[in-house]
Amino acid sequence: MLDSFGRNINKLRVSLGESCNMACTYCVTSIKDHNPDPNALSSSDLLKLVSLLVSYSGITKIRITGGEPLLHRDLLSFIDGVRQLGVESIGLTTNGLNLSKLATSLKEAGLDSVNISLDSLNPENFRKLGRAGRLERVLEGIEKALTARLRVKLNMVVIRGANDHEVVDLLDYAIERRIELRYLELMRMGPLFQTEKFPLFPMHEILELIGRHFTWRKVDAEHDATAQRYWVPGGHFGIIPNESAPFCSTCSRLRLTSSGQLVGCLSNPTPTSIQHLLKQQEVASELNERVAHSIAFKEPVAFTGSNLGMSRIGG
Repeated sequence: MLDSFGRNINKLRVSLGESCNMACTYCVTSIKDHNPDPNALSSSDLLKLVSLLVSYSGITKIRITGGEPLLHRDLLSFIDGVRQLGVESIGLTTNGLNLSKLATSLKEAGLDSVNISLDSLNPENFRKLGRAGRLERVLEGIEKALTARLRVKLNMVVIRGANDHEVVDLLDYAIERRIELRYLELMRMGPLFQTEKFPLFPMHEILELIGRHFTWRKVDAEHDATAQRYWVPGGHFGIIPNESAPFCSTCSRLRLTSSGQLVGCLSNPTPTSIQHLLKQQEVASELNERVAHSIAFKEPVAFTGSNLGMSRIGG
């Protein structure tokens, strides 16, 4: 579906729930902030809504998020159901703590790719940033995902004074495994929305650090990609420069919460319910009216910030 700026909204991010086994400092204030939505739909009902969006609203690519989607008991059957819809690709974003035991099953269910959060290679710093979890479990999950032949990308949120000294270490780790690493600039969301001390480590400083150790050059990326992409000897990396070079003007994403609410924009997270369509026979016209209403909230150029916690909507 095209929005008022002519952007083709064809990517859907589906949040299976808000539960998470980590509490990253840029996401929530504590692990107690992860509260399950009392209005969450069953996985079968959520799959029906995804099916409607694929059938009538031009959705062709699905990304499964949370919270932490690997905690959801019906994850594998949900992926299998999405695969039956004939979409172009199915991805999943995870903290990786439970990935080692699920990687093979995820691939068999129909998952194509996995994006894994990895903010530090130092066990103590990993624990400090995430407030829970063990680094070794994530690293094991990465290896199992590669063995299962899932396409793997790593996401590192770079925070000044916290992990910026590990920018090159993470790139070395990724290149050695032929994985693409993406550096994320902090977003003014949740606990960081109105903070006076916003520890942004911007794109030009990331490139400066990398340039001390690698020769790099910018390469092409998909027209609606959030990341600017770069070549280095042995591989590629990306930077998602939310603050330095906003990418909202090419945004192609729509979000569906676990309770059946559409969210068209993180800057304006006004929910639009489509849950009631589960009980209707003729849905196409009203569904597309509600999709159009949701994406009308999209910013034309740049993210403006939100007090919405990332774990509630899946990024």
